[in-house]
Formats: sequence, C-alpha cells, structure tokens
Amino acid sequence: MQTEKPILAIDYGDKRIGLAISDSKGILATPLEVLEITKKRNIDSLIEDILNILDENRVKTILLGKPQKFDKDDNSTVKKIERFKEKLSKQTTLPIVYQDESYSTTEAQNMLLSLGQNIKSSRHKIDKIAATVFLQEFLNSEPNKNEKHN
Repeated sequence: MQTEKPILAIDYGDKRIGLAISDSKGILATPLEVLEITKKRNIDSLIEDILNILDENRVKTILLGKPQKFDKDDNSTVKKIERFKEKLSKQTTLPIVYQDESYSTTEAQNMLLSLGQNIKSSRHKIDKIAATVFLQEFLNSEPNKNEKHN
C-alpha cells in the first residue's frame, strides 16, 4: 500500500504518547515529541495537540502503533489503542494505518543503553524513539521505496 507523506507515527501508551515524523519523501523517520497524559491533560486535549502537529507538519498519513502479541495484557492495550483511533478518526479525515510495534519499546531502550543512557532517566525519550523505530520499519518495508521521487 502506497501511503502519502509525511507520516506521523503515534506510539500510544497509558501515560505517554510518543510521536515521530517522516520526511516528505518517506525515507527517514525522526523523533518528534512525547505528550504526557495527566489529570489535567486527558486524551481529548492531547488529540487537540496532535491535530495541531498534523496541521503544522502538513501530515498526510497517521501511523498508529499496535502490538501484535496476543496475551491478556496486550488485549487490553489493543482495545485502548482501538478506542484512541476511533476518537482520533472523528477529528481528522487523514488515513490512520496500524503498524506492528510489538518490539519497538525494547528496541528504543536498547538504543539508549548502547548510547550509555540510563533507561529510568530517559523515560521521556523512549516513547518518541519507539515511534521512530516502527515508523522507520514501515518506511523501509513500503513498496516502491527505492523508486526515484520527484
């Protein structure tokens, strides 16, 4: 499936939402930011922030991370992600595509460790790096990625 660029990747979590974005040619994924979920900043207000980011970056497609594992913990996570997608899709006409993000957080943690960073003190970075990981995997696997872009 050919998707329009740039793409915003969303790593949805209970406490944080990590965001990453692709370049307009769909070659490189870059960490963007982490939105914190708090009592004062609920999902509805974070969706407003995401809508602003979509507009500011002229995003054409949303990539939403969804784990593909099938144990009980993942089932509740998948349901939360699906509810988030429903809420977001009511606020935008952009296509929202699921991407397997089963190991993206582990890969992000490993990247930070390899750079000598402490995982606990890097919590705020992990979610946007995880979004970057699964966005880059998506970009690398997309058909016609090696064709010349105009």
